[in-house]
Amino acid sequence: MRILLSWLRELCPVDADEDAVSRVLTDRGLTVDDVIRSGTDAIFEVDVPANRPDCLGHLGVAREISAAFGVPLAPPPGAIAAVGEPVESAVRVEVEAPDLCPRYSARVVRRVRVSPSPPWAVDRLVGCGLRPINNVVDASNLVLLALGQPIHTFDLDLLHDATIRVRRAVAGEVLTTLDGITRNLDPGMLVIADARRPVAVAGVMGGADSEIRSTTKTVLIEAAAFSPAAVRSTARRLGLRTDASHRFERGIDVEGIPMAQDMAARLLVELAHGSPAPSMVDVGRMHPARELTLRIDRVRLMLGFDPGGAGVHAALAALGLRPAPDGPGRVRVVVPSWRGDLEREADLVEEVARHIGYDRIPLSLPGAPGVPRLPAPEAVVQERCREILTGLGFHEASNYAMVAAGEDDPFVVPSSPAAIAIDNPISEQLAVLRRSVLPGLVRSADRNMRRGTQDVRLFEVGRVFGDRPEGGLPLEPLHAAIVWAGAGEPRHWSRGVRNALFYDIAGVVETVVGELRPGVALRRAGSDSPALHPVRSALWIRPGGAVIARSGELHPSLVARLELDAGLLVAEIDLSALLEIPAREPRHAPLPRVPAVSRDLSLVVPDGLDFGDVLAALRGVPAPAAAEFGVIDRYVGEGLAAGEASVTVRVMLQPFDKSLTDPEIEAYRAELVRAVEEQLGFRLRT
Repeated sequence: MRILLSWLRELCPVDADEDAVSRVLTDRGLTVDDVIRSGTDAIFEVDVPANRPDCLGHLGVAREISAAFGVPLAPPPGAIAAVGEPVESAVRVEVEAPDLCPRYSARVVRRVRVSPSPPWAVDRLVGCGLRPINNVVDASNLVLLALGQPIHTFDLDLLHDATIRVRRAVAGEVLTTLDGITRNLDPGMLVIADARRPVAVAGVMGGADSEIRSTTKTVLIEAAAFSPAAVRSTARRLGLRTDASHRFERGIDVEGIPMAQDMAARLLVELAHGSPAPSMVDVGRMHPARELTLRIDRVRLMLGFDPGGAGVHAALAALGLRPAPDGPGRVRVVVPSWRGDLEREADLVEEVARHIGYDRIPLSLPGAPGVPRLPAPEAVVQERCREILTGLGFHEASNYAMVAAGEDDPFVVPSSPAAIAIDNPISEQLAVLRRSVLPGLVRSADRNMRRGTQDVRLFEVGRVFGDRPEGGLPLEPLHAAIVWAGAGEPRHWSRGVRNALFYDIAGVVETVVGELRPGVALRRAGSDSPALHPVRSALWIRPGGAVIARSGELHPSLVARLELDAGLLVAEIDLSALLEIPAREPRHAPLPRVPAVSRDLSLVVPDGLDFGDVLAALRGVPAPAAAEFGVIDRYVGEGLAAGEASVTVRVMLQPFDKSLTDPEIEAYRAELVRAVEEQLGFRLRT
């Protein structure tokens, strides 16, 4: 934005050159990008932050200069004398969308003479980067540049029934704007209409049908406040950004609307020799002044030094906040209507620091000692999972948490809740929140293979989105997904290539689960996921029925449907469900001084048995020493009935202090056999 030094001096008669003013503006957060010297004047290119819309006009910048130099602002001119019939008899205003237009005002100036503006007005407009048009339009632009309040002028004689209706657009309506482009309107847009049709897009641009012309005699001045969100949405959908929309999107001073009307009427008298009608139509709610309380101790705590109560009062008073005592160590301020960015106590502390000058705040170490915080259990598991998978040779990937509608359907069980749709997706491929991490990871693996990568090992740790309990926010459990394609071990010239098998990906799952929850027994069963092969797949279930993980080969039909170059091994671990299993406290013991002993049990079991059931029965027998169990052999054939198999389980006993005797070992073995026979109905093979 361009600011003229001569104009600033009219509003705040400060005796300072452009260099001093430039430094002060930059120190107060209004960065001066450049200073252009034009004759005896200086033009500042000022970068105004988005939270300071009050500085999008010369008056707001002059307030900052006034506070910095301690020079009072020049009082604004009073209301101009009015003649003729009051405005209420000339125009009717109806605000039908008060949620999008909290305040709308209209004033009428009669007997204007449209002509070129005088040189001083032209110089100001050109200096600020605007093109002069005629004295009426130029008057509205001067108000914009002076106060930061956009106004619009209509030819009242071109408005049907002298009516202004502030309403939402009707589907199918069109409007030719001042730039000559016919634009399609939709019901989400706020328009200014007369009794028959739209005549302006509220807060953005006026219409060509009611613009000021050389024949205009009666001018309607509009000064209003529009919803920033509505103006932003409308400007984006129309692809139309203007000086007015730039200010309305950031918020304008609602209480400054009468001042803008007075200035516009005065300029139309001065530039166009018009006659203002008495009074002003003003529709909308008033906004009571907001009050905030500031604790002096809070200033000291947040800034790291003590400016003193007097210093705090002086800073707040200079900024127009009217501080007053509010008990011991407290100050109550009245927030001016133009400072919509001041919402809480911390904002007032920032204002004090800004006025004092950040460079004047002494350097000091914080007085409060830091309190270390332990990381959340989920963060610990997440990081440990990354370490484990990276150590196993996998590379981490990162994908969007959104997928196309239906893309994750094969990767979840049929009873899963529907995916949560996104209201305004950035594309059709990112329309819903994912319920599984695998779809994006499968795409990543396929993309790598299509670009010539022979062996792909990828993993991703991220959130999935599930049910909404009682209509609240969706659950966001943490999952780890794994994709493996190609060789099952590093390639080497000395041996052939062995492709990864189902047992490899299952081993990865068991390694991750075993590292994160050592000693936890999970039951393995056939997978229930439609994305996985019906035979070469598995799921891991904790006691109680909760599924912890799924793994296996991708289903051939899904490989064909996704047009993948090759089959994939995939797995997904529910880390949040794994966290619900209590972690065992690590225990340390000295190394055993005596050797371990082992015994083998050859059990005749049904073919296709789940070994988890056998393991649970064996572990339920009290052992004379630490015991481990493992399958070392499986036999099917002669000597066994159809549907039977012989499984040999090796029992390892590791005493620590003294060796076990043969009677102790044989008694334990007998108890194991009894447990298997009584609980599972199996027999010992002879």
